[in-house]
Amino acid sequence: MAHIIAASPKGPRANSALDPRVLALEENLILLCLICHKIVDSQEVQYPVELLQDWKSSHEARISSAFGARSFDRREEARSVLEPILHQNRATFDAFGPYAESSWNPLSDAVEIWTTRVREVIIPNNRMILRVLDFNAHLLSSAEIMLLERFRIHVDEFERKHVFGAISSSVPQFPEEMNQLLS
Repeated sequence: MAHIIAASPKGPRANSALDPRVLALEENLILLCLICHKIVDSQEVQYPVELLQDWKSSHEARISSAFGARSFDRREEARSVLEPILHQNRATFDAFGPYAESSWNPLSDAVEIWTTRVREVIIPNNRMILRVLDFNAHLLSSAEIMLLERFRIHVDEFERKHVFGAISSSVPQFPEEMNQLLS
């Protein structure tokens, strides 16, 4: 792990005007192999801050694209990616969730099926929705940004409950307005 702007005042690409706490943030870090780290730090004129930030941004975009998230120019494009994921989550919730008909049968394996579907379908889908929306925040209104953050809280607490076993009766419900986002 390398600093884009050196953490020490005498390091490569140092900027003493910046708060040291800012220099420790993830935004100022880049992953490099040991050899590249030495080259980049020993030849700071050839490897300025802007170039390293471009490298990092390009790499993050490639990784996100590999996992299905990318930036769009139009709301309709982003919506066309989100809609099937939202539909799959809804169908899974309706078929296996806590209000599904089978969940009322004490002899059924509904709880186990729901737990499996949460981990295999809903959680990965929720993370994909967040990736797509984070990459396309430029398309969202301020009200939609607030909705996104409500959804993010739901996702985090839902995972805490279903993956880490956190016991909580106050997991925020899925914000139904998400079904209309970017429409």
